[in-house]
Formats: sequence, structure tokens, C-alpha cells
Amino acid sequence: MIHDDAIVRPVRTSRSPALGPVALLAAATPDVGLLRKGMNLPHSHALYMSRIHYHAEKPNLPVVVGPIMGAPYAVMVLEVLRAWGVRRGFFVGWCGSIDQRVRIGDLIVPSGAWIDEGTSPHYGQSPGSAAVPDQKLQADLHQGLKQRSIPFHSGFIWTTDAIFRETRAQIDRFRGLGALAVEMELSALLSAAAFYDLPLAALLTVSDELFTLRWQPGFKTQSFRQAREAVCNFLIDLTKSDE
Repeated sequence: MIHDDAIVRPVRTSRSPALGPVALLAAATPDVGLLRKGMNLPHSHALYMSRIHYHAEKPNLPVVVGPIMGAPYAVMVLEVLRAWGVRRGFFVGWCGSIDQRVRIGDLIVPSGAWIDEGTSPHYGQSPGSAAVPDQKLQADLHQGLKQRSIPFHSGFIWTTDAIFRETRAQIDRFRGLGALAVEMELSALLSAAAFYDLPLAALLTVSDELFTLRWQPGFKTQSFRQAREAVCNFLIDLTKSDE
């Protein structure tokens, strides 16, 4: 599908790096570092408040982009990546569990994201609905994790614009809709990706817990660190196999 009604659109210029078709979009700086090191990407290009890491001599290698925080900014980055040649992607993020079965250090392959942010409606979605990932890429994640005996949860998550307004009422509402966790980017990325027929799926690591209605951070725990490393290594292996 071609959309040509936007007045302001990202464009490729002579200074834009040559990017391969696959992008790994990481929300957090530590994961950007793990992915870049694991991919051995020596080149870097500024993109807004993020950086694109790539290999100029090996343009078919996946590119690593981040950090990315918040729905509007994440979609700005995705728009530019699409204009510069990216044709499919994986999002690597952190999330807070709102389901007692999901604990710090667990992995989630989201089957959809409830929209509680303001960007998705600009990309053809209705507020309060759910955005879904590309089914093939999601199946690739499921199959790859199972083949490597890496445990994971599958289910919906909740994407919010307001990290400090994750109230008891909101948690109860989205938990009632089946959401396993909450984060800030995925529904918007999925909405924009579907708008442009750009396949995208995600793999999230649980960084903190809210299901008791008291916040339990786990950012410094060994289980969270090991899970992040496992996620990054898995995606490096999965996407390199597509070269």
C-alpha cells in the first residue's frame, strides 16, 4: 500500500547510510550495545536522539537502531528507516509485568498490543483497539525460541504514553483484557508497520513487576541481565541466518 498524503515525509539523501533490509530496534541503550557488539557493526550514523549502527562493507547485515523511547519517537525512527531501505524489523524492549505468572527476567513474544497511546490512530488504528505483529515473523520467533529451548510467554501487552500514570484502575482494566505486561512503544510500531506493509514483530524482557499493585523494579537483578543477553544473542543468531 502506498500512502502519499503526508506533507512532511522522511527522504533519503546523499548523506543517508546504505542500510540492509532488516533492522533491530532496541528501546534501551544497554541492548543497543549488546546487539552492536554481537553483530560487529563498526559504523554509526546519528538519527534524531538515536544512532544507527551498520556495516558499510556488508550491507546485508541487519542494522541496530536505538535507543528508542515512547510511541511517537519510535514511529519517527521507523519512518526514516523505511525511507532509507529497511523492509522488516524486530523490536527489542523492556516491560513491566501485570500478570503474576510473568516474572522479572521472563521473555514475552507479544501476540498483540493494546493501544493506549496517541500515535496509532494516525496510522489507521482505532483508540482502544489492538495492533498485531506480522504473523510470519512472530512464528519465526516462536520456532526459534523453542528450537533453542528458551522459555517464553505469548500474549497481549499494553502500550501506554504515560509511564507515571500506570494506575491501579488501568492495570486492572488491561489485565482484564488479557495483557501480560506494559511498555511504551510496541502498539505504535506495529500500527505504523502495518500501515506501510512492513513486517515487524517483537521480543520483550520483563524488567519490573506491577501485578501486586506495588512496583518491584528488577533492572539490576542477575535474572534480568541474563535474560537481556539471551534475547540479544538469540536475535543476532536469528537475523544473521537470513543473510
